[in-house]
Amino acid sequence: MKKYKALTIKKQFVLASEDQKEIGRIVETNKFFSSGYYIILNSRSYDIKNVGFLKNDAELYHSKGIVYFTDLQKERIIKSGDVRIYHFKLDKTNQLFEKGELLIEIKKENNNLFHIQADDSVDDLLILFFLHYSTQEFNYIGGDGD
Repeated sequence: MKKYKALTIKKQFVLASEDQKEIGRIVETNKFFSSGYYIILNSRSYDIKNVGFLKNDAELYHSKGIVYFTDLQKERIIKSGDVRIYHFKLDKTNQLFEKGELLIEIKKENNNLFHIQADDSVDDLLILFFLHYSTQEFNYIGGDGD
């Protein structure tokens, strides 16, 4: 299992390895009437778009198309292209599974610090996307409401 920490620094989530090396970040952008998010990983930018009824789902995409998208109703994240389906559980500890096997676990220490464990096979982009999705305010269905 890989272990990470995610820290909130100036409206950005920074994902770092145990030895404090930055893996990637989730950046909030503020536009005139709205805000949005994107992920930076390996010097590449991926946009996040809230979609669906009440904007409770998200799509992660780049210039070649959608990479991952969520389906809140069925509690899953789907990888495009080489299709893979992950199921999530949002609670005090957010978890992501594939075929019943735990892949990612996110535990909140406080509003600015999260501890993450992930299977060695998990893509860092999926970790960042699940971190973003599972910690957003519109996901009132999970967590303890703070």
